[in-house]
Amino acid sequence: MKLVTRAQLGWPASAAPTQTSTQGVKVHYEGEPVSTRLLTDHTACIAEWQAIRKAHLANTKENYSDIAYNYGACPHGYLLEGRGIGKRTGANGNQPLNIAHYAVCGLVGSSGLTQPTDAMLGAIRDGIELLRQHGAGLEIKGHRDGYPTACPGDPLYAWVKAGAPRPNIPAADRRRLDEEVK
Repeated sequence: MKLVTRAQLGWPASAAPTQTSTQGVKVHYEGEPVSTRLLTDHTACIAEWQAIRKAHLANTKENYSDIAYNYGACPHGYLLEGRGIGKRTGANGNQPLNIAHYAVCGLVGSSGLTQPTDAMLGAIRDGIELLRQHGAGLEIKGHRDGYPTACPGDPLYAWVKAGAPRPNIPAADRRRLDEEVK
């Protein structure tokens, strides 16, 4: 697992409410255009994740205490810490549905970058498995399974409906992806 922690992002500990168990994990996406630049520039992935947090904290309507997601996953296979382990998700504000599932967001959107890479799918699986080690149940669902939305987009949702299988990434491709982000 390639993890980028809150500390590495320069973020303090999450102020989100504590939660020690869930029925599982819901997969999310950004729901707006995402630049294809993320495919070739890992610093753009970090900037995107930081921009999501900044936007969430500025959203007075939803009254977020932090970025809404427990983790994010970028096209290079990095798992980006959001609220982290043991914190209730904030997707769509503090609605009761957030108590049932942790949240992992793939950095794909409604246009531009819409197709998750195999490395991203692997990072989402890393997040699911990490959360399972810390109280998440076995369910893997899309955000739309609990709320009327297009989230997590058709490509990610098809993967979720297929059982969210871990992709097989050949070792040479894994090394190339690792070199690209150095």
